[in-house]
Amino acid sequence: MLNTQDGLDVYKRLVRYYYNGFLNFVLNDEDISALTWSKQQELLQSIVHCSLIKKYPVNNEFSRLYFKKLISCLEKAGQEVHDELYIGLCNIMNNTSDNDLFRYRHHIIGNDFNNIITIKETKNMVVNGTTGMRTWEAAFMLVDWALCNQDVFRDKTVFELGSGVGFTGIVISKFCKPREIILSDCHDDVLKMISDNIEINFPNMTVKEVNNCKSFVNEKHCLGTMNLDWNDNNMENIALKKPPDIIIGADIVYDPSLLLPLCNVIQDFLQSNNNIEIYIASVIRNEATFETFLSILDTKGLTYHKLQQEESVFVEWDNTIQRCLLKIKMLS
Repeated sequence: MLNTQDGLDVYKRLVRYYYNGFLNFVLNDEDISALTWSKQQELLQSIVHCSLIKKYPVNNEFSRLYFKKLISCLEKAGQEVHDELYIGLCNIMNNTSDNDLFRYRHHIIGNDFNNIITIKETKNMVVNGTTGMRTWEAAFMLVDWALCNQDVFRDKTVFELGSGVGFTGIVISKFCKPREIILSDCHDDVLKMISDNIEINFPNMTVKEVNNCKSFVNEKHCLGTMNLDWNDNNMENIALKKPPDIIIGADIVYDPSLLLPLCNVIQDFLQSNNNIEIYIASVIRNEATFETFLSILDTKGLTYHKLQQEESVFVEWDNTIQRCLLKIKMLS
């Protein structure tokens, strides 16, 4: 994984943990010693007084547990605790306005604290019948691979299948310089959240809406959202001026009932332009389901090979999970 120990002092690691909503951190004796009063003050500036966090706060319950754990670590080691840490914990405990459904997470790209992607998502695995309202592990893996291979996307039109909250497409648009990227899903609630996240990360965009498509444009970026139901995959219903150069998808191979519709969509896109490059990142939760997906690709005359991404480089993800990153193309 991306090494957050080397090259980052304890202050920056703690900021990253807070922004990402990560509570299972460990502080050693050296870390505690480094958390002087002044370092605690720096930390408070970044997690309490930061304008980004004030505007897009992290989950209140997480904040309570984070402050409580940090204070406990300092107290047990006999380190002086900054008064504002206690005040911050009290304020959090008195805050009853927390939204039970949604939260914000802030993803630092690389170790550059100037490059932060803010994502609104749900705490729950399923909301209103869809799993698309939170960021899943394969999205982090695909984003990391994309950031390591930015030239693949430069000046290209990219189409994302099953975009979820939009994390993958937003990062690629912001850092990989595609000509255009279209984020798709079949749930209106998910598309609304994608639009919210685009507006958070790309403020002051010009927004246009035609039929089931919305576009966000400024002088540097062009993003779109589109309602696409894989069970209704008539290419005539896909309002694109021309086929994309690249198709991506993260954690979209999980439901056996959707494997054939997904492969049909992939096949239809390739029949419209057999030079399209397709990249699908998956966490393999059920080997039989994933093997069925590969078998359907075979029956449709599609070929694939596995790409390697052994460890985190720009974005943290769990490299201990069973996973696969496929490049798919038409059999020549």
